[in-house]
Amino acid sequence: MTSHSSQQATGWTGWIAFASLLLIISGALTAIAGFLAIINNNWSQWNNNGAPYGTAYGWGWWYLIVGLIVMAIGGALMRGSMFARTVAVLVATASLISHFISLYITPIWSITIITMNVLIIWAVIVHGSEVKDAA
Repeated sequence: MTSHSSQQATGWTGWIAFASLLLIISGALTAIAGFLAIINNNWSQWNNNGAPYGTAYGWGWWYLIVGLIVMAIGGALMRGSMFARTVAVLVATASLISHFISLYITPIWSITIITMNVLIIWAVIVHGSEVKDAA
């Protein structure tokens, strides 16, 4: 019986690289949106002044911080970090649930994202250690 570390990396490491890239891109876009909300809180997406759950400025800082964290997790996932694999599964699960909830609003997009999240979760859980072995 051979150990898992002596096996060759499979094509599923490409899915893990894809998941990493998605995390980096979505983190960057989230951080940019947060930064724009901080410098211009009258931006139409963030025009919620007087809302009971916070101001555009506060949400801007939140999105900037979350975006930077998601980008860091994406970079760590490319290196095969176990912590990053765990967080990537949690992020993909949250995305899957949120798109399942919005299934009736955007059915084709939601089904596409749900399918992609299922593949990413499966690839990271089953083949995540191959990225570390390949690196």
